[in-house]
Amino acid sequence: MKLGYLAAAIAAPLALAAAPASAAVMWSFSPGLASPGVGFTVINTFDTALGITGSNFQIKTPPSDKNGAPPANSIPSGTPYLSVLRGGSATVDFGVAVTAFQFDWGSIDSFNTLSIRSTGADPIIVPGANFTNPANGNQVSPGTNGLFSVWSTAGETFTGLTFASSSNSFEVDNLAIGGLAVPEPATWAMMILGFGGVGATLRQRRILRAAATTA
Repeated sequence: MKLGYLAAAIAAPLALAAAPASAAVMWSFSPGLASPGVGFTVINTFDTALGITGSNFQIKTPPSDKNGAPPANSIPSGTPYLSVLRGGSATVDFGVAVTAFQFDWGSIDSFNTLSIRSTGADPIIVPGANFTNPANGNQVSPGTNGLFSVWSTAGETFTGLTFASSSNSFEVDNLAIGGLAVPEPATWAMMILGFGGVGATLRQRRILRAAATTA
């Protein structure tokens, strides 16, 4: 379901980019679309700073000012959003390993940088300058305000991300996750053994209870 939605977004006439960040990770930017997409659940609307670590960031409410502007594509409009200021960063943990996530990215500029924590050895870096159209910080254009999606193609999982900016600002809203990671075979085996052990214990208790009743 997720991949169908992403494929549709990439195929849209205004779709800006769909490029590999690594062998197991893909990302796309869909101008004007909003989070959450089909199969995704919002985990942070950035109404408060709760759960965010870092420095020099703000939870802002419209109207726009020198410290930020809300992503023009966010629904509903007029709600609080995260703005990372010059030299700042904001880190959000998902609390669970996932195979896909997305958020509303507004006023994309070349000084915005996204670092993704994954099961790979190194963080995945997506600079704003990667986008096909000029990342010019326009506060209303669909070309720089849209749905940014990341998903795994070969078992990669994601556990969190960091928004950073070398100038004002990096504005985001409505962080959503999708595709909870499937346990590894060894984990499945341990779970099955555990379930088997619980079942055996329950059967033994029933036998002992029956014996005590008939004694």
